[in-house]
Amino acid sequence: MKIIFDHSEGHVVNEKVFCEAYCLAENETPDELLELGWLPTSLSDKPYWYQSQSCRINSQKVSLSYKRRKIISLLNFEILEYDYIKNEVDEFSYRYIENKMFDSKKNYDFYSKTTNLSIMRITYNNKIVGYVRFKIFNNCILLFDISYDLMFPKLSLGICSFLMVSQYGKTHNKNYVYIFESYKNHLPYKLKISGVEYFDREYWK
Repeated sequence: MKIIFDHSEGHVVNEKVFCEAYCLAENETPDELLELGWLPTSLSDKPYWYQSQSCRINSQKVSLSYKRRKIISLLNFEILEYDYIKNEVDEFSYRYIENKMFDSKKNYDFYSKTTNLSIMRITYNNKIVGYVRFKIFNNCILLFDISYDLMFPKLSLGICSFLMVSQYGKTHNKNYVYIFESYKNHLPYKLKISGVEYFDREYWK
């Protein structure tokens, strides 16, 4: 791989230089890059990958409480191709982003260009309550984003969506679902999902 250091947003703190590190894959596969803590960036039209405290759900380590299992048993899903239901998914997801007041539409639109993007459409009592967008690789799944109906807080659709994709992956011999990064001050809830591991320097913990 080709390593790139971006100093455009760099700064110095206590005589230490901070900048963003990216890579351009050469012979590496997406499975190999994800395993090493790299994630695809939405900040450039080039296929850059960035280094982060990446998180993944290890399906072999997931242990669900009785309550969680019961909730998931009430939900149904089907797997579809994004290109065939793009308008349906986008309308639902844009509304979710707006209602949650997230600044994530740019990222959403960028990842919409991903080839062979898959959709998990989740229903509850025959009503569509959520969508998950992800891509299936040879050995794993990369989950891009979730959106869900905010009128069903007791279903915990956010966490359940992650776990349902993990269950789906397990049945297709994909034991890892990568869910981008998590830090104490950024998306910390991901570290509380059952079966989650995070990338620390060289190892998954």
